[in-house]
Amino acid sequence: MSHRRNRTCKTLSVLLLILIVSLSSLYAYQFSPLEQVFQPSGAESTKTYTIVNDSNDSIAISISAQIRDQDAQGNEINTPADAYFSIVPNKLVVPPQSSWVVRVQYRGPRTVTNELSFRLKAEQIPYSQGKSSTDKGMFNFLYIYTTSLYVLPSKTVENVMVKSIAPSVAEDGSETMAVTVTNVGTVHQLLVSSVLEVKDSTGNSVVLQGAEALPTLDGMNLLAKKSVTKQVPWPETLSRASGVTYQATIKYSK
Repeated sequence: MSHRRNRTCKTLSVLLLILIVSLSSLYAYQFSPLEQVFQPSGAESTKTYTIVNDSNDSIAISISAQIRDQDAQGNEINTPADAYFSIVPNKLVVPPQSSWVVRVQYRGPRTVTNELSFRLKAEQIPYSQGKSSTDKGMFNFLYIYTTSLYVLPSKTVENVMVKSIAPSVAEDGSETMAVTVTNVGTVHQLLVSSVLEVKDSTGNSVVLQGAEALPTLDGMNLLAKKSVTKQVPWPETLSRASGVTYQATIKYSK
């Protein structure tokens, strides 16, 4: 009986996988490129994006821009950026087995001292193709592309520093280190292959690197002029005694 049940479960899993793959291929499309850099004025203030519909049905796409910000924990915050960009077309229907070019023009401030960060979002929206509104089917997969868009400042400065180190405690009770890093430069920085060197006032020091030692910090995208605090496991070689102070530096691949 157990063998029959297992075989039935496997059969259902295979059928579900086939259904998902079939539907995915039916409504799949590509939106590219996934990252672009704009100048605040001139020819490079306008870029193009390409939508490729490789399915056998027409699809409807809505395109919008969002301001990209970060809170103190590094979480992304998005707000509408309609005033910054002209997107033509911003809504379109792409016929099957065809492509379409979308023109995006930056129309924000011409003087940019610190890099401006945005998201350009291409979102598939429901499209009935003239069918009855009751003909919705069992599944409705709508794909969304969220791309990175940056407007360059007049001067590029790359500089990330460690603002503070402090003992902390995670929600599960484990001892952690609250590391606050600040991007004092004018452009975003990807903290890839990060190496954090920490010294305490009692003479102890430690070098931390890799995703295990620096989870959520290693590989983070730190936007210009932002400060973010991340929790990392506390290294045993450092003192947590009262009154101990800490100094730290960070290096990463550029």
